[in-house]
Amino acid sequence: MAVGGTYEITVQTPMGPQAGKLVFKTDGNTLTGISENMMGVSEITGGTVNGNEFQFNVEAKTPMGPIKITMKGKVDGDKISGQAMSPFGPAPMEGKRV
Repeated sequence: MAVGGTYEITVQTPMGPQAGKLVFKTDGNTLTGISENMMGVSEITGGTVNGNEFQFNVEAKTPMGPIKITMKGKVDGDKISGQAMSPFGPAPMEGKRV
């Protein structure tokens, strides 16, 4: 199944679980879209797709200022899983297509 679509996700951060939404658009191996959480909406940059696997960057707004997050993961049917890497370390992510 294609990676493109909208997903409701939960990221297990050091500050506790954070709910969010990913909206993916694909064009060949290029991934674009947005990442949305309680702090706002961030544009996906540097996104790539390889089969059912994806990788992208976002600049997330935080109370401490913006931080760069790199997310890697995969889509399996309607399930999405992966890991967000930030200056605070890795944070597992999982969710479902909506």
